[in-house]
Amino acid sequence: MSYSLRNYQIDLIKGIRESMLAGHRRIMVQSPPRSGKTVVMATIAKQATDKGRQVLFFSHRKEINEQVAETFKRGGVDLFRVTIGTVGSLVRKLSKLPPPDLILVDEAHHIKASQYQTILKYFSQACQLFFTGTPIRLDGSGFHDLAEDLVTGKSIRWLQESGNIAPFQYYSINLLDMAKLKKRSGEFTNNSVDEALDFKTVHGDYISHYERLAKGKQAIVYAHSVEYAERVAKRFSDHGYQSAIVSGKTPQSERESLMEAFRQGRLTIMVNVNLFTEGIDLPGVDVCIMLRPTASLSLYLQFAMRALNPREGKTAILIDHVGNHLRHGLPNDDRDWSLDGVKKTKKASEKSPVTCDECFATFYREKMEDGKCPYCGFEMVKKKTIEDLEREETDGELVEINQGMEFVWLNGEQVEVKREEAVVYRRVMTYGRQYSKCQNLAELKAFRLIHGYAPGWLWHKQKELNIWRN
Repeated sequence: MSYSLRNYQIDLIKGIRESMLAGHRRIMVQSPPRSGKTVVMATIAKQATDKGRQVLFFSHRKEINEQVAETFKRGGVDLFRVTIGTVGSLVRKLSKLPPPDLILVDEAHHIKASQYQTILKYFSQACQLFFTGTPIRLDGSGFHDLAEDLVTGKSIRWLQESGNIAPFQYYSINLLDMAKLKKRSGEFTNNSVDEALDFKTVHGDYISHYERLAKGKQAIVYAHSVEYAERVAKRFSDHGYQSAIVSGKTPQSERESLMEAFRQGRLTIMVNVNLFTEGIDLPGVDVCIMLRPTASLSLYLQFAMRALNPREGKTAILIDHVGNHLRHGLPNDDRDWSLDGVKKTKKASEKSPVTCDECFATFYREKMEDGKCPYCGFEMVKKKTIEDLEREETDGELVEINQGMEFVWLNGEQVEVKREEAVVYRRVMTYGRQYSKCQNLAELKAFRLIHGYAPGWLWHKQKELNIWRN
């Protein structure tokens, strides 16, 4: 075997073995992206083939399977007793496959899909291990109906603190109008993302922010459509960065050539659509730029974790232009996984992330010292959320929140406003310092109050933006 297991990987294998000894035959195995699940699967596969047992591995992408085959080979797995294939290729020839004793599925949060179920039901006599970083469906539900047990690995936070995953700095610089996002089948539609990103104009801020935060570092950019990705790649190229785009429509030979160029560092910016989210190792990537909003926690974590391969002295840069952290929290939040779904576990000091108005770094309040941003030292006003206020105690009694009213913090002061006005304030807070994103007078007024600008500021900006009515 050309690699050695880390202690947390040994513990994961031990947990799987104990579950199997307890009689479970369909086991969901959770371990974060970048934690080395492929090495764990290779070790389990070797133990099985050494005993003369047949193994079936499958996933939904050819690139994942190629990496798994290479890892199995390096790990000393008897490949004559292993079948590796994509879901689409295997489902058409089930009767011709050697019956497996053990099935390994990677990126197994997809297993509810019909082709996965066809394979798993056809070989129902086999022991089935479902590996994923996120055992959760798009609607937030889990897999209690498809798995008998859940074995969980170490958390992202633990892996970072132990040096197994790179630390990161998270920046939130919103470039879209979240009010325009619409969902279909649980995910944001491409048409609504086009509108939210003002697709008919050039949104240039992502270039300047990349140059300010991570200039010259290799970055992977996530976009929602091929057309938008092409615009993004062209703009990076126009600014002197070697850039390319890959998507599911990119011919296989061209995709492989671009991936190899990216791995070798000959490309600086790789813009992609629906690729490089799962199971692909890109060790040189230091930066993740999110230009695609997603309602999927699984997809969000795949985005964020792609840049977290560890390297001596490395700190990854995650730039969120679409408010994904507002939906899902920060990537290394503690999450309580179960077969029923996930519940994010918050510490008392971690009610909601804070974004610095000066440098746009996003972090939890516990990171602040003396009310200052831990990244740039900007002095910040500690703002309380509605959740904080509802739990705040006065003389042993909870503060009463009047029906139809909510508290918001405006320029450091607690103010009670109508609930519909609070919605406007929360939306405007996502604009950062970009007052030009205000769509009407109500938003512009809220923007002035949030930032503590003088009344005259409002008149000048109304004139500049030609906003005169709510």
